[in-house]
Amino acid sequence: MKNIPSWRSNLNRDDGFWSDGRWYDLHLERDLPLALPMLEEMVLALPPLPPGSSVCDLACGTGNASYMVAESYPGIHATLVDEDADLLAIAEGKVGRLLQNVEPLLVSVSEEDDAIPGGPYDAVVASLAVHALIGHDVDRPEAETRYELLFRAVRSSLSSGGHLLVGDHVGTLDLYSQLKAMERAGFTDVDCAWRQDDFFVAGGRAPDTGAAGGT
Repeated sequence: MKNIPSWRSNLNRDDGFWSDGRWYDLHLERDLPLALPMLEEMVLALPPLPPGSSVCDLACGTGNASYMVAESYPGIHATLVDEDADLLAIAEGKVGRLLQNVEPLLVSVSEEDDAIPGGPYDAVVASLAVHALIGHDVDRPEAETRYELLFRAVRSSLSSGGHLLVGDHVGTLDLYSQLKAMERAGFTDVDCAWRQDDFFVAGGRAPDTGAAGGT
């Protein structure tokens, strides 16, 4: 017998079935109406990505970020990184409809100063991912440390001159403090491209060392 939970959880945004990837995609625009504009702004904020560019979708979930990047830049190589096998399978199927070069990586990414597997990348995108990786029940000093460590991990995963674009909502740490954490992690050209209510798109660039393959 299938174990199907009560439909009434569907009526409350705080409850719901957010851990189910197909339900998540079905309800994303209705329950988080700024999520899709945020994704659009994140793609618009990216620099031009030539064919063959390597893009990582960090904590990709169902792959919405890499799917929208692939719609604009169909020649990229996408690496999908997530710790949930079911979500990763949904993302691979979705992005695979647009790209020939899709690599799913089932790994757990934490706020440690370790490079993300599969790099180096020309760009890392993270949609509604960073605040979840950091955690919700942490105090401000701990959040600042975790954000900086995670951004250091991303920076060490980027090619010379590579970019990080984050689309998220303000959680345990305000946007200004997140931008300062990017700077402390060694990013240059740190800025906010778009913000509406608690949602934002921000980014930074890894230092350009002049090595071949930089963006």
